Amino acid sequence: MKDQLDRIEEKLDKLVDKQSSMDTTLAAQAVVLAEHVKRSNMLEEQMRPVQRHVAMVQGALKLLGAVGVGGLMALLKSLMSSKGS
Repeated sequence: MKDQLDRIEEKLDKLVDKQSSMDTTLAAQAVVLAEHVKRSNMLEEQMRPVQRHVAMVQGALKLLGAVGVGGLMALLKSLMSSKGS
């Protein structure tokens, strides 16, 4: 009976040791995660001006495309009307 209790106690001790090890690992991972989140937030902040610039360039290109199509249409209309005369 005493042997059984000793074995149970040893197993419980091993479980407690494993739990302590897991707690240590979890704490270390929490620190790493916090650093990762901090770096990610910093990088997102640095990307905001780039994102604004990209949106501005896209808008300018769309405007140039619309003006170009409008100009081409006017030119074609003018050529067609001059041929008809």
